[in-house]
Amino acid sequence: MCNKTKYPARSPAKHKSIGRGAFTLLEILVAMFILTLIMGLVFGSFNGVFSNADRLNASGELHEMADVCLGRMTEDLQAVHVLQAPRHKTPDMDETPDIFRVVGTNEIMGGKSFATLRFTSLARLAPDENGGGIFEIVYYVQEEDDGIYRLYRAENRYPYPEFEPKETDPIVCEQLLSLKLTYYDKEGREFEAWDSDNDDYEYSTPRAIRIELKLGTEENAYEFQAGINLAVFRDVSPKR
Repeated sequence: MCNKTKYPARSPAKHKSIGRGAFTLLEILVAMFILTLIMGLVFGSFNGVFSNADRLNASGELHEMADVCLGRMTEDLQAVHVLQAPRHKTPDMDETPDIFRVVGTNEIMGGKSFATLRFTSLARLAPDENGGGIFEIVYYVQEEDDGIYRLYRAENRYPYPEFEPKETDPIVCEQLLSLKLTYYDKEGREFEAWDSDNDDYEYSTPRAIRIELKLGTEENAYEFQAGINLAVFRDVSPKR
């Protein structure tokens, strides 16, 4: 009688999964590509934020400068001084110009138009030991070596010398792209220039002046304007 030895049934072999310890070259390249895209988006967002901040700062500085400039010109013009009849006499050809005349002209510089304005006023930048007086004020523009156009303000005490720009003349505004002045007579007609010593303007002075400034760069230009009703003016009846 044979004894049969029973052996336990063999279970199917179990395959152990082997963990991967490295990435393939393709996976690395894909990961690097995705990382590059993310970093590009992140830095692009930062650049956009800083760029907008720079533009806002530049815009704020230009607005502040324009506000100071227009305020200064307004204060000067509101204190304008002119002679009235009978003290004012219609000038003859051989007479010297009226020292209290109002003269506005235009000059083209670098393809841009800039106004120049000469008048007399009771206003001045700062008081001094000599007290008040009637000052000749000239607003004029010059192009500097750096290619920037700047608006200057000249101020002279009587007797008024022949106008010449001086290095000591303060800068009122810079980064100018254009400066336009529009003059209005008693009937509301517009003029691009003015000369109160000229018969074409009936030897009168303007009733109002509109100032238009354009500041900044060609890519980012800002426009500002102000209208000034002159408190003092002269009307001369036209010749019959």
